[in-house]
Amino acid sequence: SVNQMDLSCMPQLSRHETTILRFSDDQNMFEERFVQLEAERRHGNTLTRDAGRLDAPHDPALAELGMSASEDSARRGDSSRRGTRNKDRRFFDTEIVYSGVKLPIRVPMTVYPEEISDFSLIQLLTTFAGGLAAPSGKATHPHLESSGQYTHPIVLLMNGLLTQKRVIFLGHGKPAGEVANYVLAAVALGSGGGGVLRGFANRTFPYTNLTNLDTLLSFSGYIAGVTNPAFEEHPEWWDLLCNINTGKISVSSALAVPPAAHAKSQADALRRSLDSVSLSRNRSFSSRDGKPDKWNNLDTEFVQDLMVAIERHYGEVAIRAKVENYVRRFMSLVPLYEIERTGTTKLGDSAHIAATADKSDGYSISPGDKESRDHEIAFYQSRIEGFIGTQAYHNAVADYQSMQSSCFIRGIDIAHMVYCLRNSTNLDVNEVEAIYKRLDEQVVTDEQVTELLASLPQSQGGLQPLAYGFYHPSPAIRLYTVRLFEKIEGNLAGTRYVRSTNFFHQCAFSNLRYAFSC
Repeated sequence: SVNQMDLSCMPQLSRHETTILRFSDDQNMFEERFVQLEAERRHGNTLTRDAGRLDAPHDPALAELGMSASEDSARRGDSSRRGTRNKDRRFFDTEIVYSGVKLPIRVPMTVYPEEISDFSLIQLLTTFAGGLAAPSGKATHPHLESSGQYTHPIVLLMNGLLTQKRVIFLGHGKPAGEVANYVLAAVALGSGGGGVLRGFANRTFPYTNLTNLDTLLSFSGYIAGVTNPAFEEHPEWWDLLCNINTGKISVSSALAVPPAAHAKSQADALRRSLDSVSLSRNRSFSSRDGKPDKWNNLDTEFVQDLMVAIERHYGEVAIRAKVENYVRRFMSLVPLYEIERTGTTKLGDSAHIAATADKSDGYSISPGDKESRDHEIAFYQSRIEGFIGTQAYHNAVADYQSMQSSCFIRGIDIAHMVYCLRNSTNLDVNEVEAIYKRLDEQVVTDEQVTELLASLPQSQGGLQPLAYGFYHPSPAIRLYTVRLFEKIEGNLAGTRYVRSTNFFHQCAFSNLRYAFSC
């Protein structure tokens, strides 16, 4: 029955279109694609029915009856077309016939490759965010405890996933399905909401037991769920153990520290802790004595952002989007670290990055941003070193090579440009103008506009970072912004983006377009 499911009216969305639809505030995004396929199907059915009538013997009474049926069918078609406007296009509605009974099916259109089944990332975060990492009794591990003794449990788990450590979720007395949900949520956490890295699902065991121990231990960096407390008594079987009952995460006492990092692990942990406190000096102070909060660093700010969003009842998709942005930001630092250390990288164009280090064409970084970036690289150095060489790293290299042959915008880093426009406060006029100019030059075709919109999800403000150009003192920047918005407005999804922007942005766009056209 499942193999006979009718998917003829389900459009095949590209990766960028999937991202746009996933984070869209408009449930009718790409409505036209669905309606077109549905109209083509109705037209095909009509042709088939008419062909059958032509083959039938001619009878005036039957012909009159046939015309009445045709008119009735047309009216029903118009009614069904009006009904499609109320559908949530993030799902495709179809049905299967099982034992003569029609069963409705909703096929999700926005699932990422590393998202498996229906799990809750919010449940994973709330379970382990409140506990403390259990000490291993050994020196801090540089790949895991990135902030030494102040490493947040969620960050500890993230580090373990990114550096391909063996992770076990133990739920003694818990149903196997509940334990499996934590495992699948961890896969989404490490892969960046399921959309940045891949390879985690291939080494995942949602539920296992002692019977399959040999098979489990044969996998490097497995992610497994168990209910038998015997696993906790054998730290040589795992590197990280996440106890669902207590909410604590333990580092195995049998986990060896990398030889090259053993001598400097303690010093690096202390340095990163002190650096993180220094970075947060002007951002957060404790309410007790006005001193910087030692828990507040680059990682725990991310965790705090997640927890605040959960407290404000943000949805599952919004939480996964924050995780995706965090992992993407980390992945943007990996090639820069490789360039600094070895002079080459497989995750980017080494010559282009080195040649444009001081230019504003996508890899540009202003002095203030460069200082922040260098600090981030130094802070994540141990995690990056542990990540390089993992299966996720090799998959990322393969994905980058594949992307180079399939992407439509080349020669600039769209994600970095959007990041600068959204977050940077130190860009001078020349840098801002260079970004808008390059966007105007490189974003021309409909496919390129779609790729740009994928970096501007509506759930994170949509076109807001670009719309700031309407109010810039520089006439050139205002002109580039208008031209860019005109291209976006001509795109199928871009039209909805422009209509959903702030009313004042729409007025500025209309007024400036008229002014520049005169």
